[in-house]
Formats: sequence, structure tokens, C-alpha cells
Amino acid sequence: MTNGSRSKVKKLNNDFSRQVATNKLSYEQRRSQVRRRRFVGIVAIFGALVLFFGYQLINTRASLHQVNRQVATSQVKLKHVQTKHAAYKTQIKQLNNKDYLQKLLRSKYDYTKSGETVYSLPNDNAADVTAN
Repeated sequence: MTNGSRSKVKKLNNDFSRQVATNKLSYEQRRSQVRRRRFVGIVAIFGALVLFFGYQLINTRASLHQVNRQVATSQVKLKHVQTKHAAYKTQIKQLNNKDYLQKLLRSKYDYTKSGETVYSLPNDNAADVTAN
């Protein structure tokens, strides 16, 4: 059987052959339709997943920026409190020094020793010992 012998084959044109041809055509159409539906379903699921994870990513980035701002604000407050703490520590050390404490009591609270006279001069502007 060579290629030339195949050309001698003829299709029958009866009801059965037409039914087989239409069944084959409807099967192909059905198969194409199922594939199209499956493709649309997969694309829809993939799109939904992309939207979900995209939303999660954007939401997470916004939260991260907010937390970073809070951290920066907290660091500024911490530095401010640390400087206040250092100032308080030096003040505590000074208050433990008897000479400084005596000067502070004399200038701020007008404390005098018994028998001592305090004179106020017009050019005397220092109201605090720490200014000296």
C-alpha cells in the first residue's frame, strides 16, 4: 500500500457517517469549551491570589512605615529623656556637695548664718548659683 492507494479511499455519505462526523465535531467543540472554561477558572483563581497577596503586601508595607515612624519618635523622646536624666544626675551630685548646697541655700532662699548680714547690691543680677 503506497500513498497512491490511499487516494482511492472514499468516504461514505450515509446517516451513520454523518452522525459520527457530527459527534466528532460536537466532541471537539465540547472539549474546546471545557478547556476555555478551565483556562478562565485558573486565570480567575490566579488573579484572586495576586490581588489577595498584593493587598497583604501593601498593608504590611503601610504597617512597617507606621512602626518605623513610631520608632523614630520614640528614639527622639528617649534621647530627650536621657539628656534630662543626665542633667538630673549632675544636679544630684551637686546637691551632695556641701559647698554648692550652701551657695544654693544662700542665693535662692536667702539663708544666712547667725550673726551674718546680707547686703543687696544694685549690680547683683545673679539669682542662681548655677549661673556663676
